[in-house]
Amino acid sequence: MSAVLEQKSGASGASAGNGAGQVRGFADEARAIGGLSPRLVAYNIGYLALAWAVALGAIALFWAHPAWYTFALAFLVVSSRQQALLNCEHEAVHRKFFGPRINDFVGRYLCAAAVGSPFEAARARHLSHHRLVGTPEDPDHELHAGEDKETRRGLARYFLVNLMGGYAGMVLMGPPPKTPSSDSGSARRDLISLVVVQLAIWALLTLAFAWWVYPALWLAPLATLTAFCHLLRSFVEHAITEDESEAHANRLITIHSNLLERGLLSPYNMNYHAEHHILPSVPAPRLKLLQRRLAEREDAPPVLELDSYGGAVRRYLRALRD
Repeated sequence: MSAVLEQKSGASGASAGNGAGQVRGFADEARAIGGLSPRLVAYNIGYLALAWAVALGAIALFWAHPAWYTFALAFLVVSSRQQALLNCEHEAVHRKFFGPRINDFVGRYLCAAAVGSPFEAARARHLSHHRLVGTPEDPDHELHAGEDKETRRGLARYFLVNLMGGYAGMVLMGPPPKTPSSDSGSARRDLISLVVVQLAIWALLTLAFAWWVYPALWLAPLATLTAFCHLLRSFVEHAITEDESEAHANRLITIHSNLLERGLLSPYNMNYHAEHHILPSVPAPRLKLLQRRLAEREDAPPVLELDSYGGAVRRYLRALRD
């Protein structure tokens, strides 16, 4: 089915993906919504600090009351906050998390490197994704399309393999992703930040608890549940069924996520995916406001609205062959 969808949406998707952010007469309002105010920066500081505090607090709770259920709780909470750090990195990639002087430093060292993401390579890939969304040239194309996602069994296998660490293994040992090349200086900065930050987390957890806490309650959640949730979110926010291909070739999808999903899959308003693609300059905390403003306009591009990530997966599975 994915091949059919790409044939139908390739040409229209190119124009839709590149022009999705153009809403006539909306420039002034978009600038007003998109401004990075001191209040918003303070909110981002608090959000980032809370994400780290909650993750470390969950580990401390397990250490104070060791049991299988406190370990499971810590594993789940750490994964959810790692997902939050990934989404904070996403904001920094778009240079709308902090002021220009420290945005990249915070995005690289306090967000991306902590969750194994090479910041500058991720920026190149993600900005290319924005330009090419809805086309086979999209560097994230394989995250929502391909032969492995054309049957129910294939899609279930795709998610199961990645839940068991397949995505982490591919990132570490597989071929380089389909993404624009970066200079050697960028690659070196990415590598240094990853090594420095991971060593710092290992040292902190070892000094505070024990050496095995780092692999058990930081690396293991990151390689399994966090990677799985990241891929599930990416899939739902871009995958369309054959019946939806003509009306939604632009792949502008928004999910009315529930509280559990917003914790594990889409913290920091990442479920407002369509709004983000329409106006990438708008900070995540203001995407709900942007949604309301766009709903008042007749010239806004078509958006596919889904009730939940879980419901979206069920809907997609029903459209696949057995």
